[in-house]
Amino acid sequence: MLEVYCDSSYNEGENSYIGCVVLRSGRQVHQSTTKIPGDPQNNLDCELAALNFAILLVRIFSKGDKEIIIYNDSTEAVKAFQGRVKEIEKELSGSRVNFEYIPREKMNQAAADSLSKKFPVFFSSTSTCDVESFSRREDILSDIAHNESSVFYLEKVPEMSSNKKTCYRLIVRTMKKTLSDDRTYPVKKGGPGTQVKAAEEIRKDLSNPEIISSLKSKGVRLENSYFLLTDETWGLRGTDSQAYSILPSSIPHKVICDEVDRSPQNLFRRAERFK
Repeated sequence: MLEVYCDSSYNEGENSYIGCVVLRSGRQVHQSTTKIPGDPQNNLDCELAALNFAILLVRIFSKGDKEIIIYNDSTEAVKAFQGRVKEIEKELSGSRVNFEYIPREKMNQAAADSLSKKFPVFFSSTSTCDVESFSRREDILSDIAHNESSVFYLEKVPEMSSNKKTCYRLIVRTMKKTLSDDRTYPVKKGGPGTQVKAAEEIRKDLSNPEIISSLKSKGVRLENSYFLLTDETWGLRGTDSQAYSILPSSIPHKVICDEVDRSPQNLFRRAERFK
């Protein structure tokens, strides 16, 4: 079975983007961010473009799959493509195609949403860091397990988010416990990407001596810490294994991720084996 999760971000007066994640038999085989050509007039135009692009990806990645499911979080856009199923199945040599609505909060759809908000690097002058995959780095997992290193990551706060803004909560925890989770960052959508803007705000805070002192009083160790990329912050990931970090470059740290399961739970579950 081939599955494509697609989403778009409409930015009035700005470039708009499509994010896609492709899975075969439950395993991720592709993800991408693509600029929507032309001048889309509204969110529906963008979602229809996302579904059209998903069909293009099906043509690229299909290996005669008998069942193909394309997901999108716009009921109106999904309904429009459900009316074209027979036409599309004919183009795809008889594969059974389904267009299904899925909430944005679901894991792979959240990743597609994040990818649709990943703007080109020229929008920010902030330098990027190498991204290291902890799934292949026993030294990282052992360090987190044995040395109680601080791990920073962001969570989206649904009750404080809306169509116009996204709110992120900064979490700092170790293998044993959460050290800090009381700082939130509401960011207006649009422009150079909500995640990039959130990262810039957090970097400013983590350069503030008062805030640094407050975190240290809670047991947070900034030096030799880790910033974990999750589905909520995958838009900070660039090309060639580079990413923006929420920690200032003056603080020695590493940016880590898992390419498939990006949850904090996955990180600490893997580290548990090295205690």
